Amino acid sequence: MDQDLDVGQLEPVTPSKKFRQAGYGFMGLSVLYLLIAIIFLPPFNFRMSTVLYITSFVLMIVILTILIYRGKKLLVQILAVIYGARSAFTLYSLISGDTFVAVPYLLSCLLLTFYILGRAAWNWP
Repeated sequence: MDQDLDVGQLEPVTPSKKFRQAGYGFMGLSVLYLLIAIIFLPPFNFRMSTVLYITSFVLMIVILTILIYRGKKLLVQILAVIYGARSAFTLYSLISGDTFVAVPYLLSCLLLTFYILGRAAWNWP
């Protein structure tokens, strides 16, 4: 910031800044989602297929983050709808009672990701 802001005066958030924030938030929350899921998984044999799945997930997240960061509005809207639907289904599963142990933690990641993407896609506050 080149100028000093007065108390009570906020810097306007431009659409490109919202997309950059959405990109960083998407990356961080997706990595957090993966870590929570791995922590709560029961012990299993860590085979080559597991390594490939995790690697492909991380690669997909990196590619999507780059596209979000560059301001691909249609992609962000589609991802926001997907994450909103995932959040609703996860909430329904949580209410029904037959869920994975990590669902309450994963739900918060999904809801935050939905908000961050929706903020960039539809100019939410």
